[in-house]
Amino acid sequence: MSKQLRLDVAQLTDVGRKRPHNEDNMAYVIPRDSQVMAKKGALFIVADGMGGHAAGEVASEIAVDTVSNVYYQDEADDIPLSLMNAIKRANALIHQRAAENMMRSGMGTTCVAAVLRGGVAYIANVGDSRAYMVRHGQAKQISQDHSWVEEQVRAGLLTKDQARSHAQRNVITRALGTQAEVEVDVFTELLEDGDTFVLCSDGLSGPVGEEDLRAIVNQYMPQESVYHLVERANENGGADNITAIVVRVMEAGDDVPAALQHPVHVGGGNHVADESTAVLGRVPSSSLGVSTPPRVEDGRINSRPLPPPVEPAFISSKGYTAPHAAVNVPRRKRNRLLLPTIVVAVLLLVALAGAGAWYFLKPSAVQTTLNNADALISQAKSKISSQPDQALSNLTQAQQELRSLKGASLNPQQSDQLTSLQNNLTSEFKTALTNYNQRSLAVGLPCVNQAPVTLNASGADIQTSSLATLQTDKDHTINYVLGLDGAVYQVNDQHTLQKVSLGNDKIILLTSDNQYLYTLTSAQPSANYHLHAYKWQNNKLTEKVNNGTAIKPEMITNQTPLLLTAWAGEVYVILASSQANQNQATLLNYNVDKLDKDPATTQISISAGLVSAAALPNGQLFFLHSDGKIASLQANSPKALEAGVLVQQTVNTPWFQDAQSFNVATPVATPTAPISKFLSIPPPTAQTRQSLLSVGMVNNTAHLFVVDNTNHRVLNFVVKAPNSVVAAATPTASATANSRGGGVIAPDSNLPSASLEQQYVSSTLVSDVKGTAFDARANHINLLAAAPNSAATNQIAIDVSSTTACRPNP
Repeated sequence: MSKQLRLDVAQLTDVGRKRPHNEDNMAYVIPRDSQVMAKKGALFIVADGMGGHAAGEVASEIAVDTVSNVYYQDEADDIPLSLMNAIKRANALIHQRAAENMMRSGMGTTCVAAVLRGGVAYIANVGDSRAYMVRHGQAKQISQDHSWVEEQVRAGLLTKDQARSHAQRNVITRALGTQAEVEVDVFTELLEDGDTFVLCSDGLSGPVGEEDLRAIVNQYMPQESVYHLVERANENGGADNITAIVVRVMEAGDDVPAALQHPVHVGGGNHVADESTAVLGRVPSSSLGVSTPPRVEDGRINSRPLPPPVEPAFISSKGYTAPHAAVNVPRRKRNRLLLPTIVVAVLLLVALAGAGAWYFLKPSAVQTTLNNADALISQAKSKISSQPDQALSNLTQAQQELRSLKGASLNPQQSDQLTSLQNNLTSEFKTALTNYNQRSLAVGLPCVNQAPVTLNASGADIQTSSLATLQTDKDHTINYVLGLDGAVYQVNDQHTLQKVSLGNDKIILLTSDNQYLYTLTSAQPSANYHLHAYKWQNNKLTEKVNNGTAIKPEMITNQTPLLLTAWAGEVYVILASSQANQNQATLLNYNVDKLDKDPATTQISISAGLVSAAALPNGQLFFLHSDGKIASLQANSPKALEAGVLVQQTVNTPWFQDAQSFNVATPVATPTAPISKFLSIPPPTAQTRQSLLSVGMVNNTAHLFVVDNTNHRVLNFVVKAPNSVVAAATPTASATANSRGGGVIAPDSNLPSASLEQQYVSSTLVSDVKGTAFDARANHINLLAAAPNSAATNQIAIDVSSTTACRPNP
């Protein structure tokens, strides 16, 4: 099966703390038509306008609208050429609009655009708006700034640090609209799963360094990344408008043009690219040797690069080269006072007309913005109940309209209207967000009467890693925690961790099925592995088989025990290799009543490693892969093949904002892409802990719990096995985690399925979950998580006995 490009996108713009208006614009287009997506890909664009009297906002809007439309109207298969032509068309329209309106003379905009198609990213830029790529935790700038200081840096005349504080750092040497023709640089990058692209204006790249950008993108998914990037830019001064689009490549397509499989530098200029980056070329500038003096507007200077040396016949006072006359034409003598007099008169008339027009048009522009915001809020009201996602989109646009009026001159009626619209926006946003999360079956944590409990380590520095639950009688359960020191700790009634003596060997894996506690130990230095089973008897843990059962060396050749899970006495040890044959894993299936017997051994094929596993009755296993895919496998099947898990409905990601604390100044980030068709979650970043799986029987129905650390949620799915396998017991399995992962998708026939029942959300409680276990007695899913802003560990209980059992605190 060919790989299709899958993306997770978020965008955000903010006026900043110093500018009265937002002259940035942004957009992205991800075609719904699969054929269009396959041919033209997804488009992302950021434009940073410049020019007085709101001209910069006009220029950036023309750029975004024109590129977005013209690119998809071009039916050519040549992506770089289509992209360059679309940007060139935007340049012509902006230049034409400026020529038609004296008040917008000299307006222009930067532009950075990206097209992601199949397995390739095409990046185009004009000006100093940037494109970054973060791969394997490292960030690099792909685009090339067209600014005076960057040209000096590339020439070796300035250092990067000198450029950041140089007096001429705002001088740009290329922009859309300032000249009739423009050069466009286009670069390419071959895509890899997990790549993240950031397109931004200099209001972000200026105050936020590359290291900060890298850390934020690595730590958060796109919807949170854009929020934190904008927030960081404002914290560092917010001197300019701030705009960012963050694009995460969930899965790179396998459609790569042959010419790009080994990219080389094929463009002109002095750009020094990484080996993985190709400069495809440029749309040439005008052939006229034109050099205009720099223009300073709104703190940004727009200038053309110096032309090559020429021998002009005459240099006019306006700075451009006058062409040679074809023939000598005799000239009549003229009245030397007539022409200057006419020129002065015309200039005075134009100045007066311009001042009058500005005086009368400014209130009209403000009123237009207020009317646009009012219309968007009205549209949102009509969609709040039936289409809350569309309502949120309308309200986000209305918020941008209203925030653009910051610092504007308003008459009393307009001030009253602005206040009323801001109040309406806040009220409607809270309602829309609440409706959206309700339709997404999202509940905020903690549940009422289930506040997180901080575990006390009795003064010791205990680093915890996983969690297991053991039922001691019909009314009581005990939680056990595995420490990174290789010891097991019992959580007592005072929530204190008490070390349990379970032999001298280091414990590397811990799980339970509620009836038995299972450990896998490693004897050093020979690394002999033993599987142990403990039952609660006479108020203590009693081992089923003394000293456990040894895993024979021939069963683990060139492999290492990676995961441990169990259900109703069936214990599964999953082994894998980090070196040889990484596409194979070994499954050892033990029975707790026959630990002295050899396990059933099954070889399974995987596309990469595994990070978490959970077991249900009849040998049904669930595996979580490092790319976020969740697959199922029948351990007792003659052919143990992984299969993708079908989701029965689209699962939306809850919005990151808190509805109750929202106000008109709150930056808004759109949620990540929903889950559709096959069950998967975003893979972790370098700063995000691996997600986890757990399972349990709730009211005799099998449930799969997915701890999604990236999106701060726990998803509760009702699962159905192939051939309608029905569970016959009520024990449960807890999850174990590891840092490696991967996945395989099977054909669509006879697949396991999952239907979302609830998702439990908290940006603080579900962000660093280390372990999870299901309490079958209480019908609770328990989480072991790092306490917010602390080195302590919390235990969090979620009541999943019904869809109304967990109610958020008011």
